[in-house]
Amino acid sequence: MQANLPLADELAALTARIADLLLTRETVDEAVSALAQALKEAIPGTLGAGVSLMDTRGRRTSTASTDPDILRADQLQYDLGQGPCLTAWAQQVTVTVDDCRTDHRWPAWSRAITDLPLRSVISTPLSTPDGAIGALKVYSPLPNGFDSKAIRLLELLARPAALMLANTQARDTAQRLSDGLIGALGARDAIGTATGIVMERLHINRDQALATLISASRRRNEPLHQLSRDIIDGGEV
Repeated sequence: MQANLPLADELAALTARIADLLLTRETVDEAVSALAQALKEAIPGTLGAGVSLMDTRGRRTSTASTDPDILRADQLQYDLGQGPCLTAWAQQVTVTVDDCRTDHRWPAWSRAITDLPLRSVISTPLSTPDGAIGALKVYSPLPNGFDSKAIRLLELLARPAALMLANTQARDTAQRLSDGLIGALGARDAIGTATGIVMERLHINRDQALATLISASRRRNEPLHQLSRDIIDGGEV
């Protein structure tokens, strides 16, 4: 990205790129990984970037970091329950850290990252009309490593990114539910078919056949749907 572009032009170009990255990803994990890498490349002075999606209790549902040091710094926030990313998400405000070694807002976290080459941070929430779904963060190896333009650019990028990630989350959830439903329906159909086979073989009614299947499932320590498929394939009760 050219550094001399006006902010509006730069934002438009970056937003278009992020939209292309996020909307073509099949899963949330792929989307957050692509976004983290795009942020690292887009924000001047960035050593590494991270993206975290969180549920209403602040538990991560998906996360990505561009570098091991960023992954470590982020993991420490969640382990310790404090840090700029969690504050940005909880308060839905942009949090800036000019120097991690002199900022005392999160003392345990600041002490824990002293061995990492990270000195300044910007973290901004991924806000949607329904609330913050996570946060973006970029790290610099230098104190005061980000200027006001970098802060503003990250904030402006977070807005469309949040909506696109929320859309990806919804699509991903719907797909998992669909896959689960297909699996459940398949298991139900297999049990129904196996019950009919047992009725025919043993000349018993449906309730008796189902009871026979359940008893065999327990005796063999085999899931009922798997036993049913075995019987359909010609296996014995």
